[in-house]
Amino acid sequence: MSADSRSRVVARTTRRDALLALAGGALAARSLMARTSHAHGRVQRGGRLSLRAPWPLASVDPHRLDDAAALFFGGCLFDSLYALDASGAVSSVLAETLPEVSPEGTYVVLREGVRFASGKPLTARDVVASIARARTLGARGWLDGLGRVRVSAPGVVVVLARNPDHVAKALASPLAAIVPEHFTPERPDGTGPFAFQAHHDEGALSLVQNRYAAQGPSFLDELSISSAPDLAASLRSFESGEDDIAWLGLGLHEPRRGAVPFDAGLLGWAILRTGNEAGRWSAPGVAQRLADGIDPSRLAALGIRDRKTVEVDDGWGGAPAALLVRADSPWLVELARAVAAALSRPSHEVVARPVSPADFAAARASHAYALAVDLVRPFDRTPLGTCVALATSDDPARGDEMARRPPLGDAALGSRAIGHVLRVGVLAEVHFEGGHMPDLVLPPGTGGVGVDFGSITHPHPRVL
Repeated sequence: MSADSRSRVVARTTRRDALLALAGGALAARSLMARTSHAHGRVQRGGRLSLRAPWPLASVDPHRLDDAAALFFGGCLFDSLYALDASGAVSSVLAETLPEVSPEGTYVVLREGVRFASGKPLTARDVVASIARARTLGARGWLDGLGRVRVSAPGVVVVLARNPDHVAKALASPLAAIVPEHFTPERPDGTGPFAFQAHHDEGALSLVQNRYAAQGPSFLDELSISSAPDLAASLRSFESGEDDIAWLGLGLHEPRRGAVPFDAGLLGWAILRTGNEAGRWSAPGVAQRLADGIDPSRLAALGIRDRKTVEVDDGWGGAPAALLVRADSPWLVELARAVAAALSRPSHEVVARPVSPADFAAARASHAYALAVDLVRPFDRTPLGTCVALATSDDPARGDEMARRPPLGDAALGSRAIGHVLRVGVLAEVHFEGGHMPDLVLPPGTGGVGVDFGSITHPHPRVL
Protein backbone atom coordinates (compact mmCIF):
# COMPACT_ATOMS: atom_id res chain seq x y z
CA MET A 1 0.00 0.00 0.00
CA SER A 2 1.44 3.42 -0.93
CA ALA A 3 1.98 6.14 1.69
CA ASP A 4 -0.76 8.22 0.09
CA SER A 5 -3.28 5.37 0.12
CA ARG A 6 -2.32 4.49 3.70
CA SER A 7 -3.06 8.05 4.76
CA ARG A 8 -6.44 7.86 3.01
CA VAL A 9 -7.34 4.67 4.85
CA VAL A 10 -6.11 6.06 8.20
CA ALA A 11 -8.06 9.28 7.68
CA ARG A 12 -11.14 7.28 6.81
CA THR A 13 -10.85 4.88 9.74
CA THR A 14 -10.44 7.76 12.21
CA ARG A 15 -13.92 8.99 11.25
CA ARG A 16 -15.48 5.53 11.20
CA ASP A 17 -17.41 6.17 14.40
CA ALA A 18 -19.13 9.24 12.97
CA LEU A 19 -19.82 7.55 9.64
CA LEU A 20 -21.01 4.39 11.35
CA ALA A 21 -23.40 6.39 13.52
CA LEU A 22 -24.92 8.01 10.46
CA ALA A 23 -25.03 4.79 8.46
CA GLY A 24 -26.33 2.84 11.42
CA GLY A 25 -29.08 5.38 12.00
CA ALA A 26 -30.11 5.21 8.36
CA LEU A 27 -30.02 1.44 8.36
CA ALA A 28 -32.03 1.24 11.55
CA ALA A 29 -34.61 3.65 10.18
CA ARG A 30 -34.80 1.76 6.91
CA SER A 31 -35.12 -1.56 8.73
CA LEU A 32 -37.81 -0.17 11.01
CA MET A 33 -39.73 1.29 8.08
CA ALA A 34 -39.45 -1.95 6.11
CA ARG A 35 -40.68 -3.99 9.04
CA THR A 36 -43.56 -1.77 10.05
CA SER A 37 -44.86 -0.21 6.85
CA HIS A 38 -46.95 -3.28 6.04
CA ALA A 39 -48.24 -3.88 9.56
CA HIS A 40 -51.39 -2.42 11.05
CA GLY A 41 -51.27 -1.10 14.59
CA ARG A 42 -48.81 -2.58 17.04
CA VAL A 43 -46.31 -5.02 15.56
CA GLN A 44 -46.76 -8.51 17.00
CA ARG A 45 -43.39 -10.15 17.57
CA GLY A 46 -42.65 -13.79 18.18
CA GLY A 47 -44.31 -17.00 17.15
CA ARG A 48 -43.60 -19.69 14.60
CA LEU A 49 -44.49 -19.90 10.92
CA SER A 50 -44.46 -23.09 8.86
CA LEU A 51 -44.75 -23.96 5.18
CA ARG A 52 -43.82 -26.74 2.75
CA ALA A 53 -41.76 -26.12 -0.38
CA PRO A 54 -41.57 -28.45 -3.42
CA TRP A 55 -37.84 -27.73 -3.67
CA PRO A 56 -34.65 -29.26 -2.20
CA LEU A 57 -33.62 -27.89 1.20
CA ALA A 58 -30.69 -30.10 2.22
CA SER A 59 -28.31 -27.18 1.78
CA VAL A 60 -28.49 -23.44 1.15
CA ASP A 61 -25.70 -22.03 -1.01
CA PRO A 62 -25.99 -18.37 -2.06
CA HIS A 63 -23.17 -18.68 -4.61
CA ARG A 64 -24.75 -21.35 -6.83
CA LEU A 65 -26.77 -20.35 -9.88
CA ASP A 66 -29.13 -23.32 -9.51
CA ASP A 67 -29.71 -23.34 -5.75
CA ALA A 68 -33.49 -23.33 -5.22
CA ALA A 69 -33.26 -22.95 -1.43
CA ALA A 70 -31.18 -19.79 -1.88
CA LEU A 71 -33.56 -18.54 -4.59
CA PHE A 72 -36.53 -18.57 -2.23
CA PHE A 73 -35.01 -18.36 1.25
CA GLY A 74 -31.50 -16.95 0.81
CA GLY A 75 -32.62 -13.57 2.15
CA CYS A 76 -33.45 -15.24 5.46
CA LEU A 77 -29.81 -16.11 6.05
CA PHE A 78 -27.52 -13.92 3.96
CA ASP A 79 -26.71 -10.30 3.14
CA SER A 80 -24.49 -8.79 0.48
CA LEU A 81 -22.26 -5.75 0.92
CA TYR A 82 -24.81 -3.62 -0.91
CA ALA A 83 -28.44 -3.84 -2.02
CA LEU A 84 -30.46 -2.52 -4.95
CA ASP A 85 -33.93 -1.12 -4.44
CA ALA A 86 -36.76 -1.39 -6.95
CA SER A 87 -35.51 1.70 -8.81
CA GLY A 88 -31.95 0.36 -9.10
CA ALA A 89 -30.48 2.67 -6.45
CA VAL A 90 -27.67 1.20 -4.34
CA SER A 91 -27.53 1.28 -0.55
CA SER A 92 -24.97 -0.02 1.93
CA VAL A 93 -25.74 -3.15 3.95
CA LEU A 94 -22.57 -4.81 5.28
CA ALA A 95 -20.38 -2.01 3.93
CA GLU A 96 -20.07 1.22 5.86
CA THR A 97 -20.60 3.47 2.85
CA LEU A 98 -20.65 3.23 -0.93
CA PRO A 99 -17.31 2.31 -2.58
CA GLU A 100 -14.74 5.04 -3.13
CA VAL A 101 -11.80 5.28 -5.52
CA SER A 102 -8.21 5.23 -4.25
CA PRO A 103 -4.88 5.12 -6.11
CA GLU A 104 -4.95 1.33 -5.75
CA GLY A 105 -8.47 0.81 -7.06
CA THR A 106 -11.87 0.97 -5.41
CA TYR A 107 -12.04 0.31 -1.70
CA VAL A 108 -14.89 -0.88 0.47
CA VAL A 109 -14.93 -0.28 4.22
CA LEU A 110 -16.91 -2.79 6.26
CA ARG A 111 -19.29 -1.90 9.04
CA GLU A 112 -17.74 -2.44 12.44
CA GLY A 113 -19.24 -4.88 14.92
CA VAL A 114 -21.03 -7.09 12.37
CA ARG A 115 -21.15 -10.77 13.29
CA PHE A 116 -22.36 -13.88 11.56
CA ALA A 117 -25.15 -15.86 13.20
CA SER A 118 -22.49 -18.16 14.67
CA GLY A 119 -21.04 -15.18 16.53
CA LYS A 120 -17.93 -14.97 14.36
CA PRO A 121 -16.96 -11.35 13.53
CA LEU A 122 -17.16 -10.30 9.89
CA THR A 123 -13.67 -9.59 8.52
CA ALA A 124 -12.18 -8.44 5.25
CA ARG A 125 -10.82 -11.99 4.76
CA ASP A 126 -14.41 -13.27 4.77
CA VAL A 127 -15.32 -10.80 2.03
CA VAL A 128 -12.37 -11.75 -0.15
CA ALA A 129 -13.07 -15.47 0.36
CA SER A 130 -16.79 -15.00 -0.41
CA ILE A 131 -16.09 -13.20 -3.69
CA ALA A 132 -13.54 -15.85 -4.68
CA ARG A 133 -16.00 -18.63 -3.84
CA ALA A 134 -18.80 -16.94 -5.78
CA ARG A 135 -16.55 -16.62 -8.84
CA THR A 136 -15.67 -20.30 -8.66
CA LEU A 137 -19.23 -21.58 -8.26
CA GLY A 138 -21.55 -19.38 -10.27
CA ALA A 139 -20.68 -15.71 -10.52
CA ARG A 140 -17.54 -15.81 -12.65
CA GLY A 141 -18.91 -13.71 -15.50
CA TRP A 142 -20.66 -11.30 -13.14
CA LEU A 143 -17.71 -10.64 -10.83
CA ASP A 144 -14.61 -11.10 -12.99
CA GLY A 145 -14.89 -7.52 -14.22
CA LEU A 146 -13.97 -6.41 -10.71
CA GLY A 147 -10.43 -7.70 -11.15
CA ARG A 148 -8.33 -8.66 -8.17
CA VAL A 149 -9.96 -8.30 -4.74
CA ARG A 150 -7.74 -8.23 -1.65
CA VAL A 151 -7.51 -7.18 1.96
CA SER A 152 -5.97 -3.70 2.20
CA ALA A 153 -6.26 -3.11 5.95
CA PRO A 154 -8.38 -4.46 8.81
CA GLY A 155 -11.96 -3.96 7.70
CA VAL A 156 -10.97 -2.62 4.28
CA VAL A 157 -11.15 -4.44 0.93
CA VAL A 158 -9.65 -3.07 -2.28
CA VAL A 159 -11.07 -3.99 -5.69
CA LEU A 160 -8.87 -3.44 -8.74
CA ALA A 161 -11.74 -2.03 -10.85
CA ARG A 162 -11.97 1.75 -10.64
CA ASN A 163 -15.67 2.30 -11.31
CA PRO A 164 -17.34 2.56 -7.87
CA ASP A 165 -20.86 2.37 -9.31
CA HIS A 166 -20.06 -0.84 -11.17
CA VAL A 167 -18.38 -2.31 -8.09
CA ALA A 168 -21.35 -1.54 -5.85
CA LYS A 169 -23.92 -2.97 -8.27
CA ALA A 170 -21.89 -6.13 -8.86
CA LEU A 171 -21.46 -6.69 -5.13
CA ALA A 172 -25.17 -6.05 -4.50
CA SER A 173 -26.07 -9.33 -6.18
CA PRO A 174 -27.48 -12.10 -3.95
CA LEU A 175 -24.91 -14.34 -5.65
CA ALA A 176 -22.21 -12.15 -4.05
CA ALA A 177 -23.55 -12.75 -0.54
CA ILE A 178 -20.99 -12.61 2.25
CA VAL A 179 -20.36 -15.81 4.22
CA PRO A 180 -17.61 -16.92 6.61
CA GLU A 181 -14.27 -17.92 5.12
CA HIS A 182 -14.90 -21.61 5.83
CA PHE A 183 -18.55 -21.76 4.76
CA THR A 184 -20.55 -25.00 4.73
CA PRO A 185 -23.85 -25.02 2.75
CA GLU A 186 -25.22 -27.86 4.89
CA ARG A 187 -24.90 -25.60 7.96
CA PRO A 188 -25.29 -22.14 6.41
CA ASP A 189 -24.00 -19.18 8.40
CA GLY A 190 -24.76 -15.58 7.46
CA THR A 191 -25.75 -12.14 8.73
CA GLY A 192 -29.46 -12.24 7.76
CA PRO A 193 -32.50 -12.01 10.06
CA PHE A 194 -32.58 -15.77 10.70
CA ALA A 195 -29.97 -18.25 11.88
CA PHE A 196 -29.79 -21.87 10.75
CA GLN A 197 -30.77 -24.20 13.58
CA ALA A 198 -31.14 -27.70 12.12
CA HIS A 199 -32.08 -29.96 9.26
CA HIS A 200 -34.66 -32.37 10.63
CA ASP A 201 -35.05 -35.99 9.51
CA GLU A 202 -38.24 -35.26 7.58
CA GLY A 203 -36.42 -32.73 5.39
CA ALA A 204 -37.39 -29.61 7.32
CA LEU A 205 -35.15 -26.57 7.47
CA SER A 206 -35.46 -24.92 10.88
CA LEU A 207 -34.49 -21.23 11.11
CA VAL A 208 -34.55 -19.19 14.31
CA GLN A 209 -34.15 -15.53 15.15
CA ASN A 210 -30.58 -14.29 14.57
CA ARG A 211 -29.64 -12.05 17.47
CA TYR A 212 -26.56 -10.81 15.54
CA ALA A 213 -28.49 -9.93 12.35
CA ALA A 214 -26.83 -7.01 10.54
CA GLN A 215 -30.16 -5.31 9.75
CA GLY A 216 -32.07 -6.50 12.79
CA PRO A 217 -33.37 -9.94 13.78
CA SER A 218 -36.57 -11.45 12.44
CA PHE A 219 -39.88 -10.64 14.09
CA LEU A 220 -40.70 -14.35 14.16
CA ASP A 221 -38.98 -16.66 16.63
CA GLU A 222 -38.85 -19.55 14.18
CA LEU A 223 -39.47 -20.34 10.53
CA SER A 224 -39.97 -24.01 9.70
CA ILE A 225 -39.72 -24.99 6.02
CA SER A 226 -40.39 -28.62 5.12
CA SER A 227 -39.42 -30.20 1.82
CA ALA A 228 -42.70 -31.25 0.20
CA PRO A 229 -42.54 -34.64 -1.60
CA ASP A 230 -45.00 -33.45 -4.26
CA LEU A 231 -47.07 -30.43 -5.25
CA ALA A 232 -50.10 -31.57 -3.26
CA ALA A 233 -48.39 -31.72 0.14
CA SER A 234 -48.29 -27.96 0.72
CA LEU A 235 -51.91 -27.46 -0.37
CA ARG A 236 -53.07 -30.34 1.83
CA SER A 237 -51.27 -29.01 4.92
CA PHE A 238 -52.50 -25.47 4.35
CA GLU A 239 -56.08 -26.59 3.85
CA SER A 240 -55.97 -28.54 7.13
CA GLY A 241 -54.57 -25.55 9.03
CA GLU A 242 -51.22 -27.19 9.72
CA ASP A 243 -49.25 -24.70 7.59
CA ASP A 244 -49.45 -20.91 7.39
CA ILE A 245 -48.56 -20.52 3.70
CA ALA A 246 -49.54 -22.65 0.71
CA TRP A 247 -47.56 -23.15 -2.48
CA LEU A 248 -49.47 -22.72 -5.78
CA GLY A 249 -53.01 -22.46 -4.46
CA LEU A 250 -55.45 -21.99 -1.58
CA GLY A 251 -56.06 -25.64 -0.76
CA LEU A 252 -55.95 -29.13 -2.24
CA HIS A 253 -59.63 -30.11 -2.41
CA GLU A 254 -61.16 -26.69 -1.83
CA PRO A 255 -59.88 -23.26 -0.80
CA ARG A 256 -59.21 -22.78 2.87
CA ARG A 257 -61.86 -20.47 4.27
CA GLY A 258 -60.66 -16.87 4.28
CA ALA A 259 -57.44 -17.60 2.43
CA VAL A 260 -56.13 -14.97 0.01
CA PRO A 261 -53.80 -15.49 -2.96
CA PHE A 262 -50.40 -13.87 -3.29
CA ASP A 263 -47.65 -13.66 -5.91
CA ALA A 264 -44.27 -12.44 -4.68
CA GLY A 265 -43.02 -11.91 -8.22
CA LEU A 266 -40.42 -13.32 -10.57
CA LEU A 267 -37.48 -14.89 -8.75
CA GLY A 268 -35.72 -16.99 -11.38
CA TRP A 269 -36.09 -19.09 -14.50
CA ALA A 270 -36.81 -22.71 -15.34
CA ILE A 271 -34.71 -23.62 -18.36
CA LEU A 272 -34.39 -26.36 -20.97
CA ARG A 273 -30.85 -27.53 -21.75
CA THR A 274 -29.59 -29.38 -24.85
CA GLY A 275 -26.49 -31.55 -24.41
CA ASN A 276 -24.03 -33.42 -26.60
CA GLU A 277 -26.29 -36.49 -26.90
CA ALA A 278 -28.84 -34.35 -28.75
CA GLY A 279 -26.60 -34.36 -31.82
CA ARG A 280 -27.47 -31.58 -34.23
CA TRP A 281 -30.36 -30.68 -31.92
CA SER A 282 -27.81 -29.31 -29.44
CA ALA A 283 -27.06 -26.28 -31.62
CA PRO A 284 -27.51 -22.82 -30.05
CA GLY A 285 -31.10 -21.63 -30.22
CA VAL A 286 -32.70 -25.08 -30.47
CA ALA A 287 -33.59 -25.24 -26.75
CA GLN A 288 -35.32 -21.87 -26.91
CA ARG A 289 -37.20 -22.82 -30.08
CA LEU A 290 -38.43 -26.02 -28.43
CA ALA A 291 -39.45 -24.09 -25.30
CA ASP A 292 -41.31 -21.46 -27.32
CA GLY A 293 -43.28 -24.17 -29.12
CA ILE A 294 -44.88 -25.56 -25.94
CA ASP A 295 -48.54 -24.63 -25.47
CA PRO A 296 -48.72 -22.63 -22.18
CA SER A 297 -51.92 -24.45 -21.20
CA ARG A 298 -49.86 -27.62 -20.72
CA LEU A 299 -47.89 -25.89 -17.95
CA ALA A 300 -50.75 -24.01 -16.28
CA ALA A 301 -51.11 -26.49 -13.39
CA LEU A 302 -47.63 -25.45 -12.24
CA GLY A 303 -48.66 -21.82 -11.82
CA ILE A 304 -46.96 -20.77 -15.06
CA ARG A 305 -48.72 -17.86 -16.70
CA ASP A 306 -45.95 -15.71 -18.14
CA ARG A 307 -46.11 -17.17 -21.65
CA LYS A 308 -48.86 -15.68 -23.80
CA THR A 309 -48.06 -16.98 -27.28
CA VAL A 310 -46.87 -20.18 -28.91
CA GLU A 311 -44.30 -20.29 -31.69
CA VAL A 312 -45.10 -22.81 -34.42
CA ASP A 313 -42.82 -25.81 -33.90
CA ASP A 314 -42.80 -29.53 -34.69
CA GLY A 315 -41.45 -30.53 -31.28
CA TRP A 316 -38.52 -32.85 -30.69
CA GLY A 317 -37.09 -34.30 -33.89
CA GLY A 318 -34.02 -36.07 -32.55
CA ALA A 319 -33.63 -39.68 -31.49
CA PRO A 320 -35.76 -40.89 -28.54
CA ALA A 321 -34.30 -39.13 -25.53
CA ALA A 322 -34.41 -38.83 -21.75
CA LEU A 323 -35.13 -35.43 -20.22
CA LEU A 324 -32.98 -35.26 -17.07
CA VAL A 325 -34.17 -33.48 -13.95
CA ARG A 326 -33.17 -33.46 -10.30
CA ALA A 327 -35.26 -36.01 -8.40
CA ASP A 328 -35.23 -33.93 -5.19
CA SER A 329 -37.07 -31.01 -6.82
CA PRO A 330 -40.80 -31.92 -7.17
CA TRP A 331 -41.75 -28.73 -8.99
CA LEU A 332 -39.06 -29.25 -11.62
CA VAL A 333 -39.95 -32.96 -11.89
CA GLU A 334 -43.57 -32.08 -12.70
CA LEU A 335 -42.38 -29.44 -15.16
CA ALA A 336 -40.08 -31.98 -16.85
CA ARG A 337 -42.97 -34.44 -17.22
CA ALA A 338 -45.17 -31.78 -18.79
CA VAL A 339 -42.37 -30.64 -21.12
CA ALA A 340 -41.54 -34.21 -22.15
CA ALA A 341 -45.16 -34.88 -23.05
CA ALA A 342 -45.37 -31.65 -25.03
CA LEU A 343 -42.16 -32.28 -27.00
CA SER A 344 -42.68 -35.97 -27.81
CA ARG A 345 -43.56 -37.04 -31.32
CA PRO A 346 -43.96 -40.55 -32.82
CA SER A 347 -40.51 -42.15 -33.14
CA HIS A 348 -39.07 -39.09 -31.40
CA GLU A 349 -40.28 -39.73 -27.85
CA VAL A 350 -39.02 -37.74 -24.86
CA VAL A 351 -39.33 -39.24 -21.36
CA ALA A 352 -38.64 -37.36 -18.11
CA ARG A 353 -35.94 -39.09 -16.06
CA PRO A 354 -35.47 -37.90 -12.45
CA VAL A 355 -31.90 -38.55 -11.26
CA SER A 356 -29.95 -37.86 -8.07
CA PRO A 357 -28.46 -34.37 -7.61
CA ALA A 358 -24.95 -35.84 -7.95
CA ASP A 359 -25.79 -37.62 -11.20
CA PHE A 360 -27.48 -34.52 -12.56
CA ALA A 361 -24.46 -32.35 -11.73
CA ALA A 362 -22.09 -34.84 -13.35
CA ALA A 363 -24.16 -35.04 -16.54
CA ARG A 364 -24.46 -31.28 -16.73
CA ALA A 365 -20.71 -30.77 -16.24
CA SER A 366 -19.83 -33.25 -19.00
CA HIS A 367 -22.77 -32.35 -21.28
CA ALA A 368 -23.46 -36.10 -21.42
CA TYR A 369 -27.21 -35.85 -21.93
CA ALA A 370 -29.69 -34.98 -24.65
CA LEU A 371 -32.15 -32.78 -22.75
CA ALA A 372 -32.40 -31.48 -19.19
CA VAL A 373 -34.61 -29.18 -17.13
CA ASP A 374 -32.81 -26.90 -14.69
CA LEU A 375 -33.09 -23.72 -12.61
CA VAL A 376 -31.24 -20.40 -12.96
CA ARG A 377 -31.10 -17.49 -10.51
CA PRO A 378 -30.59 -13.98 -11.96
CA PHE A 379 -27.62 -11.95 -10.75
CA ASP A 380 -29.91 -8.99 -10.25
CA ARG A 381 -33.32 -7.79 -11.48
CA THR A 382 -32.00 -5.94 -14.53
CA PRO A 383 -32.21 -7.51 -18.02
CA LEU A 384 -28.42 -7.76 -18.01
CA GLY A 385 -28.44 -9.61 -14.68
CA THR A 386 -30.80 -12.23 -16.10
CA CYS A 387 -28.99 -12.65 -19.40
CA VAL A 388 -25.51 -12.96 -17.88
CA ALA A 389 -26.91 -15.63 -15.54
CA LEU A 390 -28.44 -17.56 -18.46
CA ALA A 391 -25.24 -17.29 -20.48
CA THR A 392 -23.14 -18.38 -17.49
CA SER A 393 -25.44 -21.34 -16.94
CA ASP A 394 -24.84 -22.39 -20.55
CA ASP A 395 -21.07 -21.77 -20.47
CA PRO A 396 -19.10 -19.61 -17.97
CA ALA A 397 -17.05 -18.24 -20.87
CA ARG A 398 -20.27 -17.03 -22.52
CA GLY A 399 -21.19 -15.37 -19.24
CA ASP A 400 -17.86 -13.51 -19.27
CA GLU A 401 -18.46 -12.38 -22.83
CA MET A 402 -22.03 -11.28 -22.10
CA ALA A 403 -20.98 -9.26 -19.06
CA ARG A 404 -18.16 -7.50 -20.90
CA ARG A 405 -19.98 -6.92 -24.21
CA PRO A 406 -23.74 -7.07 -23.65
CA PRO A 407 -26.09 -6.81 -26.63
CA LEU A 408 -27.45 -3.33 -27.21
CA GLY A 409 -30.95 -2.52 -26.00
CA ASP A 410 -33.33 -4.15 -23.53
CA ALA A 411 -35.07 -6.02 -26.37
CA ALA A 412 -31.81 -7.81 -27.19
CA LEU A 413 -31.46 -8.62 -23.49
CA GLY A 414 -34.85 -10.28 -23.13
CA SER A 415 -34.56 -13.67 -21.42
CA ARG A 416 -36.08 -15.54 -24.37
CA ALA A 417 -34.29 -13.41 -26.95
CA ILE A 418 -30.91 -14.31 -25.48
CA GLY A 419 -31.88 -17.98 -25.48
CA HIS A 420 -31.70 -17.99 -29.28
CA VAL A 421 -27.89 -17.75 -29.11
CA LEU A 422 -27.42 -20.23 -26.24
CA ARG A 423 -27.83 -23.95 -25.65
CA VAL A 424 -30.34 -23.18 -22.91
CA GLY A 425 -33.88 -21.92 -23.43
CA VAL A 426 -36.27 -20.28 -20.99
CA LEU A 427 -39.28 -22.47 -20.24
CA ALA A 428 -40.96 -20.36 -17.59
CA GLU A 429 -40.61 -17.76 -14.89
CA VAL A 430 -40.30 -19.12 -11.37
CA HIS A 431 -42.47 -17.29 -8.83
CA PHE A 432 -43.12 -17.70 -5.13
CA GLU A 433 -46.91 -17.72 -5.09
CA GLY A 434 -49.80 -19.39 -3.35
CA GLY A 435 -52.13 -18.52 -0.50
CA HIS A 436 -52.13 -17.34 3.10
CA MET A 437 -54.62 -16.21 5.70
CA PRO A 438 -55.45 -12.48 5.61
CA ASP A 439 -54.04 -11.79 9.10
CA LEU A 440 -50.55 -12.86 8.00
CA VAL A 441 -48.45 -10.02 6.59
CA LEU A 442 -45.97 -10.89 3.78
CA PRO A 443 -43.77 -7.82 3.15
CA PRO A 444 -41.87 -7.73 -0.16
CA GLY A 445 -38.18 -8.59 -0.18
CA THR A 446 -35.20 -6.55 -1.37
CA GLY A 447 -36.06 -4.53 -4.45
CA GLY A 448 -39.74 -5.39 -4.01
CA VAL A 449 -39.19 -9.00 -5.12
CA GLY A 450 -39.89 -12.14 -3.14
CA VAL A 451 -40.86 -12.16 0.52
CA ASP A 452 -38.98 -10.53 3.37
CA PHE A 453 -39.43 -13.40 5.82
CA GLY A 454 -37.57 -11.46 8.49
CA SER A 455 -40.33 -8.84 8.50
CA ILE A 456 -43.30 -11.22 8.59
CA THR A 457 -45.63 -10.58 11.49
CA HIS A 458 -48.24 -12.98 12.84
CA PRO A 459 -51.11 -11.42 14.83
CA HIS A 460 -51.76 -14.73 16.60
CA PRO A 461 -48.31 -16.25 16.98
CA ARG A 462 -47.90 -19.88 17.89
CA VAL A 463 -46.10 -20.65 21.11
CA LEU A 464 -42.86 -22.56 20.64
